[in-house]
Amino acid sequence: MRLSKVYFMDDRYTGPTASIPAKAAQLFDHAELNRCFEPGDLVAIKCHMGEWYNSAYLRPILVRVIVDKVKEYGGIPFVTDTTTLPYYFYGARSIAQFHLETAANNGFTQQTMGCPIIISDGNYGTDDVRVDIPDGLLLKEAYLAKGIADTDAMIVVSHFKGHGSGVYGGSIKNVAIGCSSKRGKMNVHLCTHPEVGWKYWSFNGENCVGEECPNAKVCDNLCPAGAIKVKKDHMEWDREACIGCFGHQRPFFNCDIWGREKYDAWRNWFLIAMGDAATAYVRHKGKEKVGFLTYALDITPACDCVPGSDRPVIPNLGVFASRDMVAIDVAALDMSVNTPGIQGSMAEEKHVMGVGDEKFTGIVGMSQWITANTCARLGIGSKEYELVLPPVSDDEAAFAYHMFSPEKPSGYYLSKDLARTKTWLPDGGFKYNAEPSVSLEELRKR
Repeated sequence: MRLSKVYFMDDRYTGPTASIPAKAAQLFDHAELNRCFEPGDLVAIKCHMGEWYNSAYLRPILVRVIVDKVKEYGGIPFVTDTTTLPYYFYGARSIAQFHLETAANNGFTQQTMGCPIIISDGNYGTDDVRVDIPDGLLLKEAYLAKGIADTDAMIVVSHFKGHGSGVYGGSIKNVAIGCSSKRGKMNVHLCTHPEVGWKYWSFNGENCVGEECPNAKVCDNLCPAGAIKVKKDHMEWDREACIGCFGHQRPFFNCDIWGREKYDAWRNWFLIAMGDAATAYVRHKGKEKVGFLTYALDITPACDCVPGSDRPVIPNLGVFASRDMVAIDVAALDMSVNTPGIQGSMAEEKHVMGVGDEKFTGIVGMSQWITANTCARLGIGSKEYELVLPPVSDDEAAFAYHMFSPEKPSGYYLSKDLARTKTWLPDGGFKYNAEPSVSLEELRKR
């Protein structure tokens, strides 16, 4: 059987060509991600630009370098993401305007990216294309953001890390959730599924303290369908009015209002649904039109969707690139298993510090393999891969900062000013003591 190739470079820095952005650029070439598009094609660069106050999301330069590679090969790129479900009382990305403001706060602008930033499912997340999944293990349909559906190709730039409900975040989740419109996300989260959907869970409104709660006004205005109402000493929920938007997630976790009798089944089935949706979207785009690059850095236990970042659970690994969505995720997961945990992190708290421990399975309490196994069963990718370790380039000029001409080093430009002004040194030169006025032995002591 022919193995899928996953190209990898570690996170160690040994010179300009070994910086993380430079390695990503090299891996783009090694994995031949340019073959996903033709010159003149519109190319979506799908990434996560971070929640408000999150600090572990991918740095803008790590996305910009991929934009530049797409341009180098003649593609017309734009950086993109989609709106979120409510998720939090005050969601910083729930509509496109808020999302763009959050992205700018996190350093993602048209100026920093060198291309437009577009929220692909429209201002409120309702612009989408329905995609059938006749062989889905759970889902029979999915809803792909129209801005992504309409492009010629897509490069999926992912941040490998943990995730509270997805177990881990990588290429598959970046496609399954990140490319879904709002109703696409509702569908993948199984919110209205007749067996495990939240809409059909038991409701314990008497557990709500009512109008005296500090969050009463928030909860009373949380549901866009008006299905949740806070009364004097309890909460009421109109099950028929509920559209399954996931807005009731916060009172569920905070106040024990919705019963948890189906919670374990729901959260495991959700992992299957992600595999269904990711498969559907890659099929819709065309497998040959989608490439993947993953940064395994700042590997926190929770995703970039949360408004904060915990200590990483394992050290940085490096950068992966592949044409296979399943292989690239499994390669990163395998490497995480074979990497020791970081002291004082969630890995230590959950007793998964050792080489051989499944870090994310142990941290979240669900198997980290379910989603990848779903995609593999549906034939969109392979769990069997060859890890290719290409050498780091020795061409420093190719990765040097330049605005005009890469052949000319900095001294060429600086010499022009020095020739004109001759003011780089003060009159008489700099002034120094002949020796330090305090001995080095004294300065070396604590």
